[in-house]
Amino acid sequence: MTAPVPSSPQDRSPRTRRRLLLVTVGAVGVLVAAVLAFGVFEVQALFTDDEVAEAGPVFESGAVAPTGPIGPGGEEGDATEPAPSIPPAVPEVTVASSGTFVEKGHPGEGTARILTDGAQAFVRFEDDFATDNGPDLRVRALVDGEQVDLGVLKGNRGAQNYELPAHIDPTAVTSVDVWCRRFDYVFTEAALS
Repeated sequence: MTAPVPSSPQDRSPRTRRRLLLVTVGAVGVLVAAVLAFGVFEVQALFTDDEVAEAGPVFESGAVAPTGPIGPGGEEGDATEPAPSIPPAVPEVTVASSGTFVEKGHPGEGTARILTDGAQAFVRFEDDFATDNGPDLRVRALVDGEQVDLGVLKGNRGAQNYELPAHIDPTAVTSVDVWCRRFDYVFTEAALS
């Protein structure tokens, strides 16, 4: 008995060739879609959270940011409590402004504050901060109509600090936002006052 001879592509019917072509085109389409989804748009970031828990910022002057919520006058805790005693040689950390994150393109929540010792300033996202994750997320401050990039978002949840450049007056910052640089798209924003 002889073994069957495999058929050549010319021996296949037009219907079989069409099916093979459709399967090949479909497989290539799925591969291209996967590369775009995971490589360019980074959709996997939407399903993960990057949590951070940074302590308060460290000032070059030796000033220490309070560890709890800061009241509107710059003191730790409730606004009626006295501020902790700080040696006179070390400047006091005050809140230049604060605001709450709101949804822009994605949900956002939590508190943003600008903390300063008079010589140096930080944007502080408190531990209640949360937004969606995404590709190429960065933090910006809006100062006199100019957008100032403060760096890569450290995490889409939790407390984190971003130093303001020395030439920026902390009281001139009107808002901070989290935006996707790759697609120039704002995720969440906090207006400061």
